[in-house]
Amino acid sequence: MEIIGLIFFFLFLIAGVIVIPFGIAGTFVIVVDALIFGLITGFEKITISFIGILLALAVIVELLEAFLGAYMAKRFGGSKWAMGGAIAGGLIGAVAGTPMLPVIGTFLGCFLGAFIGAALLELVHSSDLENALKAGFGAFFGTVGGKMTKILVAIIMVVLICGRLS
Repeated sequence: MEIIGLIFFFLFLIAGVIVIPFGIAGTFVIVVDALIFGLITGFEKITISFIGILLALAVIVELLEAFLGAYMAKRFGGSKWAMGGAIAGGLIGAVAGTPMLPVIGTFLGCFLGAFIGAALLELVHSSDLENALKAGFGAFFGTVGGKMTKILVAIIMVVLICGRLS
């Protein structure tokens, strides 16, 4: 029975990384999995303080992912309108892209949505097509960077957890 429990524990750790492209907060899946493991084992190897560190990492990387597209839109010359468009467009694009092509559609929808949202709102705000396109590209690159950072941090979290168990 213990082996079955460990198999499910590791499957949920892996699932936490895999679900990130679907727009699901996989880092929190990893934290909850570690918490359940800690509860079952009496917090021997996975301690409460370690779970607190994992939770802090999850919160930080979720916020970073959410706002990196907006930050880069601003950095590439966009206004607050472009920043808002990057966030809204990324969310709308991910939701709209998922049913079309699961995983790939979510990724593309998120990235293209951030680009379109930032560029469109910047264009409405400033009427400057060149600046709007720059803001859109900034949002695109920021969103890609945020998603990749989140996946990397999720992998690091899994490695840290596995390191505790050895």
